[in-house]
Amino acid sequence: MALSQHNPGPSARARGIPGPGRQPGDVIELIMADHRRIRRLCQALDDAVSWSGSSGPDWIPAHVWQRLASLLDAHMRAEEEICHLPMYAGHAHAAERWEAVADHDDIREAISEARLRPAGSRLWGAAVGAALVITAGHLDREERGPLAASLPRLTMRQRRELGTQYAGFITAWTLDAAGAAGIHHRVTI
Repeated sequence: MALSQHNPGPSARARGIPGPGRQPGDVIELIMADHRRIRRLCQALDDAVSWSGSSGPDWIPAHVWQRLASLLDAHMRAEEEICHLPMYAGHAHAAERWEAVADHDDIREAISEARLRPAGSRLWGAAVGAALVITAGHLDREERGPLAASLPRLTMRQRRELGTQYAGFITAWTLDAAGAAGIHHRVTI
């Protein structure tokens, strides 16, 4: 029998899903908020690895890594499904799009490699470290490139429409992942 737990996760409001009388979130702000969460989890992972290496248990970095890997997976999928075509529109940005997809593929490969290794092992650390390095470079390039270039190109209406789609995708992805893990989420709008 699976143990059912209540884990509300990020509220729909926090993810930018509009409620009654509320404007949809700006996709660029939602992506930037994800980037801030990713960077905080990267720092928390670094702290947990440092702490566990001296005297703590390996499950702490493993737990932080699991949360980070899940966020990265959902974030990358949402960007590819919702944002890439509007943000990389035109031939001038085609190379940037393929570079972003290559980064995503490299991050996914490192995540997959880490999942094959015991948490805290040298090989797990190498895979996690590779994911962190690739992610850091990717976030910096994305913020200086397509996100900055999208600000003048997309209207606020387009950004909000994309924001609604992005937030909906992330929420659905999170709920699907929780359902597969046997966790029950309550989403409030």
